[in-house]
Formats: sequence, structure tokens, C-alpha cells
Amino acid sequence: MNKENFGQTSNGTKVTAFTISNKSGMSATIIDFGATVTKLIVPDKTGGFRDVMLGYDNVASYENGSTYFGTIIGRNCNRINQGQVTIDGQVYQMDQNDNENNLHSGKNGVDKKMWTALENSRNESSVSFICKSNDMEQGLPGNVTITVTYSITEDNKFIIKYDAVSDKKTIINLTSHMYFNLNGHYKGDIENHMLFVNADKYNPVIDSKSIPTGENADVAGTVFDFKVPKKIGQDINSGVDQLVFVGGYDHNYIVNGDQGQERHFATVTSEESGIKMSLYSDQTGTQFYSGNFVGEQKGKGGFDYHNRSGFCLEPQYIPNIMNVLPEGDVDCPIFDKDEYYHSRSVYEFSTI
Repeated sequence: MNKENFGQTSNGTKVTAFTISNKSGMSATIIDFGATVTKLIVPDKTGGFRDVMLGYDNVASYENGSTYFGTIIGRNCNRINQGQVTIDGQVYQMDQNDNENNLHSGKNGVDKKMWTALENSRNESSVSFICKSNDMEQGLPGNVTITVTYSITEDNKFIIKYDAVSDKKTIINLTSHMYFNLNGHYKGDIENHMLFVNADKYNPVIDSKSIPTGENADVAGTVFDFKVPKKIGQDINSGVDQLVFVGGYDHNYIVNGDQGQERHFATVTSEESGIKMSLYSDQTGTQFYSGNFVGEQKGKGGFDYHNRSGFCLEPQYIPNIMNVLPEGDVDCPIFDKDEYYHSRSVYEFSTI
């Protein structure tokens, strides 16, 4: 386990970067601010290595940033309509930080918290972080304890395990907001990446505010069909209303197969680097986001980032589903007091 100083937060708290690795040279660096992945270095087709993770070189950029580069999102990821949810008949109001809606739990999301590292000093390939989302600090009931474990295997799998429990009934819906560019974080846009998504259905949005309509729509015959791999940019500027609403892709896919069973979600490949990334998870689906709102900003090493510099695949429950399905439904992320949340996502890297 390699540990290095990563600076200080605005209130003077020391931030530490933890690097885990395998014997073949793949590595990941995670800081204890936001349990944020700052680097992910993987082998390419030339035998070299590339950092495929967008991010920053300093804590201030992570503190002040609004793009959630590499962070853990919780206790609820994605959007909630009007920032409101009803639990046991009581309406809870969250921050309205995205138009009138709540996005990624608002200003008190765990992405802006200091986490405590629980590293095993004898294990160079795994590190765990723990934090607490306090009762009502996001407008939601319950003290929620969250543990996230990052691991790298010898066969180049990057694994994220999520565990959480609350002392009151509440929402728990966690994900990682990693932005990938398989050519390297500094290599421009991702529109030439080839994408496969193992999904027959996706969730259209009502308008540019990105709340789903409630429909599980067929991808067949639409620009949302990635069952046969195609370039991310092939249809992205086609003028289809759903893409115009959000500047590209920013939609949830309902992955084929049963929630709770780990299955193949998606595969992305880059011809230029030869890097292939396959995603497996046990969640309901994944938000595919083509980085439409990265904007013009400076990333690691002073490199320029812009819209579509990276893409996200975020395993999670269907956005806003807690306002659609009844409590107790297997696809609703409302958890009872002391009911454990557990999920696992695997990002497998190889070359083509």
C-alpha cells in the first residue's frame, strides 16, 4: 500500500492518496476525500500503460468541482423529482440543486465528505473507506454508515464493493462517478469509443431536467440501441429529442437479467489504445453518460478537458424510482432500519 500526501481541504484537513496495484502494473489511486478515484492506470496494446481516469491534481478542484470526477455518490445517486420523497407517509425535502430537482444528494453528498481509510497494511491490492451520512443532513432520515472497498485482481479487474446500513428507514442508492477515456484522460473526446450495452430497455426523460417519464422503452430501432457495438458518437448529434434534451446520452439502461445477480452490463473498446473495458454488476441498470456537461476546465497535468472528454457507466437503481414504485418493491431503493445494502461492480480491463 503506497500512501502519499494529497494536500489539505479548505478547512485544513489532511487528505491522503492511497495507491493499490497488482503484479502486472495496473494501479488505482484513491483519496480519502469523497473516496475518490483520482487515477486508474491500465495496460494498452503496446505494452505500455495509460491513465484512463479524468480527475484533478489538487483537493481544491475536487472540493469546488461540480462534475463529480471519480467520486462515490450517495446516499442517493442521480435525480429525484422536486427533491422530494415519501417514506412511511412522510414527505422529505432534499436540496433542489439541479433545476427544481435533487441531483446526487445535494451539497451534503458523501462526495464532499472526508472518509476514513481502513487499509490492510499487508494487502497492496485493496483498500476500504468508511463514512457516515448523518440523520437529516441530506433531508433524509437515518444515520447511514457506508463502506466502500476498492480492489485490483491479478487479472486486471478493478472491483468496487458497496455496503451500507441505516438506523432508520431511508434511501440507499450508491454508485461511482468515474469518467473514463480509454485513450488516456488527456486524449480529447470519447466519441470514437465502441460501446456495447446489454439492455433491451432504457428510461426516456421528460425534458432537459432529466427526470424519467416512468416508461421502460425499447431500444430497438432507436439511437439508444447499443446491443450491437457502435461508436458512442455515431448518433449523438442526430437531433433526436431525447439526445437534444441532455446534450447527448445521459440515460438509464435497464440491464438484461435479474437484479441481484452479477451479469455483463457493458463493454467499451478503443481502437487507438487497444484497451477494452467490460463492466459487470448486480444492480438494476446503469446510467450511461457521455460527459455532456464537463465544460472547459483544467484536469490533471494541466490538460484541457471539455464536453465528452470522458464517459460514465454508473450502476444504480432506476432514477427517481422511489417516487414511482411502492416501498418494499425489490427495485425500490428504500431500505428498512438495519436492512443491509450491498452491491458490487467489476471493471475488467484487457486489450484487443
